[in-house]
Amino acid sequence: MNSKNKGDLAVSKAITYFVGKQEEVLLPFGNRRPYDLVIERENRLLKVQCKYTTCKSPYGIYTVPLRVMGGNQSYHTAKLYKKDDFDLLFVYTGSGDMYEIPTEVWSRNRSYLSLGKKLQKWKIL
Repeated sequence: MNSKNKGDLAVSKAITYFVGKQEEVLLPFGNRRPYDLVIERENRLLKVQCKYTTCKSPYGIYTVPLRVMGGNQSYHTAKLYKKDDFDLLFVYTGSGDMYEIPTEVWSRNRSYLSLGKKLQKWKIL
């Protein structure tokens, strides 16, 4: 599965999850935003970045990249997310686990996030 398909899978799982919670889901037009969708929760709009991961640390803990990859055949770029790029990080893992992680619980100056014990309270399935 290529990275575009993985991203689409994460977005589809997020949409199914949020619609199942009876939350309104809004999809931005195009792919120029640092978030994949917007949900309406308690009369607030929240930007959601969706990620799919099969990557594990040497200790067997899933890790999630916290950067945007870009470029073309000549060059590649990696850009870390900024403070206000999104409000929630939705993660779907290769084993089918899902997480809804508020952005204030992790540092913005990281290139990846480990889904270890500290983040288990944000596991939703």
